[in-house]
Amino acid sequence: MSRKSVYIIITVLLMPLFFVLNGCEEKEPQKKFKIGLSQCAFDTFWRLQMNRSIRVNAALRGNIELIITDGENSNSKQIKDIQDLVYKEKVDLLMVSPNEADSLTEIVSQIYQSGVPVILIDRKTESNDYTCFIGADNSIIGAKAAEYLNLLHNGKGQILEIHGQKGATASIDRGRGFNQNIDSVKFRHIGDLYCEWSKKKARAKVKEFWLSGGRCNIIYSHNDDMAIGAWEALDSLGVNTDSITIIGTDGAAGEFGGIKAVVDGKLNATFLYPDGNEEAIKTAEMILNHQPVNKIISLNTVQIDRNNAPGLYGQMMMSKTQEDRIINQSNTLNVLNATLTSKTRTIYGMVIGLVLVVLLLLTVIHFLFKTKRQTGMLNEKNAEINAQKEELESQASHLTQINEQLRISKEVTLGSIRYAQTIQKAALPLEQDLNNYFNAFIIYRPKDIVSGDFYWYGQKITSEKETFIYGVIDCTGHGVPGAFMSLIGINLLDQIVKQRKITSPAEILEELNKAIRSSLRQHETESNDGMEASICKIEKTTADKKYLLTYEGAKFPVYHYIKEENRIETYKTARREVGGKFRNIESTVKFEDHEIEIHKGDRIYMASDGIGDQNNYERKRYSTKRLVAVLQDSVNLEMSRQRDYIWSDLEAFKGVCSQRDDITVMGIEI
Repeated sequence: MSRKSVYIIITVLLMPLFFVLNGCEEKEPQKKFKIGLSQCAFDTFWRLQMNRSIRVNAALRGNIELIITDGENSNSKQIKDIQDLVYKEKVDLLMVSPNEADSLTEIVSQIYQSGVPVILIDRKTESNDYTCFIGADNSIIGAKAAEYLNLLHNGKGQILEIHGQKGATASIDRGRGFNQNIDSVKFRHIGDLYCEWSKKKARAKVKEFWLSGGRCNIIYSHNDDMAIGAWEALDSLGVNTDSITIIGTDGAAGEFGGIKAVVDGKLNATFLYPDGNEEAIKTAEMILNHQPVNKIISLNTVQIDRNNAPGLYGQMMMSKTQEDRIINQSNTLNVLNATLTSKTRTIYGMVIGLVLVVLLLLTVIHFLFKTKRQTGMLNEKNAEINAQKEELESQASHLTQINEQLRISKEVTLGSIRYAQTIQKAALPLEQDLNNYFNAFIIYRPKDIVSGDFYWYGQKITSEKETFIYGVIDCTGHGVPGAFMSLIGINLLDQIVKQRKITSPAEILEELNKAIRSSLRQHETESNDGMEASICKIEKTTADKKYLLTYEGAKFPVYHYIKEENRIETYKTARREVGGKFRNIESTVKFEDHEIEIHKGDRIYMASDGIGDQNNYERKRYSTKRLVAVLQDSVNLEMSRQRDYIWSDLEAFKGVCSQRDDITVMGIEI
C-alpha cells in the first residue's frame, strides 16, 4: 500500500469527525473571568451578608467565577490568602477588604504593581496603589451618629464608645467623625472598649465594664454586632435597656442584622454602611473589559431608626428571598452545564477513539509493507556496515597507540614540572628561617604544581640594630610561566638586598622594577610581564629595643594588628606595578617609604590577591574585607593555629569550587 493511498483513507475517515465537531460547535461563549475576594473575616453578620450579595451579583453575570477567602481577622492569614489567590488561583482581578491598613499596604501595592487590577472594598490601605476603592465615608457615618445624638438627647449624656480594631481604617474614621461632631458640652466621653468587631467580645467587655462600676446612658458602637453584644450584656445583668440609647453601624439586613435589632427594640438606630457588592462586580467587569472607571466610588449612608426600620426590613427580606432563588438557580445551571460538558466530551472521545483505532490498523498494514521493502535494503546495508566495522577496528587500534604515546608524554611533562617545583621550593626561604627572630607563618598554595607567587626574606644585623625584610610577590600568570618569573624575582631581590645592601622598601621596588624591565628587555619586546608586591622592613634598635616598621608595595596592602588597640589597620601602597605595562614610559606614581612605630605583640600581615579573588559556588569573592575580619577573629591564636584558622575558613567558603589563583599569606608577630 502506497503512502498516498494511506493519506486518502485517513482523510475520508476524518471527514465524519469534522462534521460531528462542526455540528457540535456552538457560538463563541462569553468570556469567563476569575475574581478573588480576600475578606478580612467572616465573623460579623454584615460581612456574611456582603459575601452573599456579591455571590448573587456574580451569579447574575453568568461569566464570573468568584473565590472568597476568610482572613480570620489575622493580617498574616489575609496576606497568605492574597498570595494564594494571585499566584496559585491566578485570578484575573483581586478584591480586598483589608484587616488593617498599614499591615496590608505592602502586599496590595505589590500585587497592583505586578499588573493585577485591585479593587479595595470597605477599607483603604495607606498607599494609592490600587485600581479602585468602593465604600462609604466612615467619617461621615460617625458624624451622622453624632448629629443623631445631638438632636435626640436634650439632657446630659455619658458615652461609652465600642471600637473595632485599632489599626483598621473603618474604626479610626468612624471614631474620628463621631468625636469631632458630638456636642462636647452636652456629652461626656467616659470610656473606650476595643472588641475587634466581635459580638462575643463586646458582650464580655461591656458586662465587665458594668460590673466594675462603670455607668453610661449612651453606647456608640462601630458595628451592629458589637452593639447587639452590648445590649445582650446589659439585658443579662437585668439593666433597663430602654433607659440606654444604643447606636450601631452597618445596617445589615437579615434575621441577625442591625435593622432587625432596631425593629426588635435592641438598638435605637443604626447607620447603613453599604457593602458595595453590586458596584464591585459591575466595576470589576468594566476593568476586565478595559473600560475606564473612577478611582474612588463613594457609597451613601442612611439613618435607620425605629420609624423606618420595619419597612426597610420587610423590603430586604423580600430581596433575600429573591437572592436565595437566584443562588439556587445558579447552582442548578452549573450542574446542568457540567453534565452537558461531560456528555459532549464523551461523544468526542468515542469518535476520536474510533478514528484512532482505524488509524492504528492502517499504520500496522503500512508498516508491514514498508518492513518487507526495507528488509532487502537492510541486507545491503549490513554488508557495508561490516566493511566499516573492520575499518573502525583498525582506526581504534591506531588511536590506542596514540593515546599511549600521549600518556607517556604527559608523564614526562609532569615529571619535569614536579622537578621545577623542587627547584622553586629550594629557592624560597625556609619557614624556620622566618621564625628565627619572630613568630611567623606562611600559607603558600600554588594553583597548579608550581606557582607565580613567592615570598622572600632577608636580614641585616649590626651592633646598633637588627633589620629584617619580608616580602610577598605575585608574578604575572601562574603555573610554569609564573614559576619562571618567580625565580627571576627571587634572584633579583637577592642581588638588590643581599649583595647591594639596599633595605628601603621603596628603593627595593624601584630597583626591582628597573631590573625586570631590563631582564625581560621590555623596552624592545612585547613582554608585558610584571609583579605586584608588598615589602616590609622591621628594624629593632639595640639601645632602646624599639621596633620600627617601614613598608611599601606595588598595589598590595599591608595589614597591621595593633595589640594595644585590638584592631587591624590596613595600609595602602602605591597604585602601580613592578615592570609590566610601564615598560615603555616611567610611571608618574613613585614608590615611597612609610614608617610606623610598632610594639611587642603587634602583628604584620601580607597577602597576594589570590585569596581575595577566590570565588564560591555563588560566584561571590572571598575579598580582602573578609580576610581582615578573619584575621581580627583569630588574633588571639598562636601563629600556627591562626594559619590553620585562615585556611579552614577559605576552604569552607570555596566549597567544591576549584582554586582560582596562586595563594600566599604571610604573618609576622613582633
